[in-house]
Amino acid sequence: MSRIIGTTFADKTAVVTGAASGVGAASARRLAEDGAQVVVVDVDERGAEVADRVGGRFVRLDVGDGDAWIELVAGLRAGGGVHFAHLNAGILAAREPQAFLDMPVERYREMIGVNLYGVLLGIHALAPAILDAGGGAIVATASVAGLLPYGGDPVYAATKHAVIGLVTSVAPQLGRAGVRVHAICPGGIDTPMVTDRQKTDLAGRNRVMLDPTEVADAVAALLARDDSGIVQTITKEDGVCAVNIPTTLG
Repeated sequence: MSRIIGTTFADKTAVVTGAASGVGAASARRLAEDGAQVVVVDVDERGAEVADRVGGRFVRLDVGDGDAWIELVAGLRAGGGVHFAHLNAGILAAREPQAFLDMPVERYREMIGVNLYGVLLGIHALAPAILDAGGGAIVATASVAGLLPYGGDPVYAATKHAVIGLVTSVAPQLGRAGVRVHAICPGGIDTPMVTDRQKTDLAGRNRVMLDPTEVADAVAALLARDDSGIVQTITKEDGVCAVNIPTTLG
C-alpha cells in the first residue's frame, strides 16, 4: 500500500489508543513517519517506549473512563489541539475460545468498556476538539467479526458490531460538521493476541495473517479521505493483501 502523498499529517496531532503494541504501535509509527505528533495512549506502560521511538508522548489512560478522556482532551487543547485519532484499543474474552456461559460476566463488562466505550467516549470527547482545530478524522478499529457471526468470541463480535453501528450512524452528522469518522475491519492480524492454533486455522483456509503495518497503512489512508462513514475490510489470502469497502453510509 502506497504512502500518503502530501502534507495530510504534517505538524498535526494524532491520538492512537491501544498503541503499546500490535496495530496501535504500527499506526503510531506510520503517522509519525508521515509527520504527525503522536499521542500514544494505553494502560500498558510499554506505550512509553513506543512514544520514545516515534518522538511522541505517552499517556496512560483507561479508554473506558469518561473522566480520563475529558482530562486528556483538555491537555490536548492546551497544547495546540488535536486533528486525527485512531481508536484502536480492544480486548478478547480470552486468548483461546471459551464457552459463552463459562466466561464471567465481569469480563464481558470489561470488554464492552474497552471495545465499545473506548470508541464511543473517544469520539464524544475528541470530536469537539477536532472541530475547534479546523476539522479532521477518526478511525475506529472494528473487525470482520463485526460484519459476520463469530462463535469463538460472541461478545467480542457483539462489541465490534456495535462499533460499526456507532460509526455508520454518527458519521453523517459529524461529517457534515467537519469530523470524518470511519471503521477499519481487519481479518486475522499477527499480534500477541493471536495464538499459534489460530494461525494454523487461518493457514488451512488459505488465509495469511496480516502484518500490523498493513493495517496501519489502511488506517492512514482512511484518515486522509475526504468523505465519511467508510467501513473498510482488510484481509490477506494467498499472501495478497485485499482492501475492500463493503459499505458507505452517510
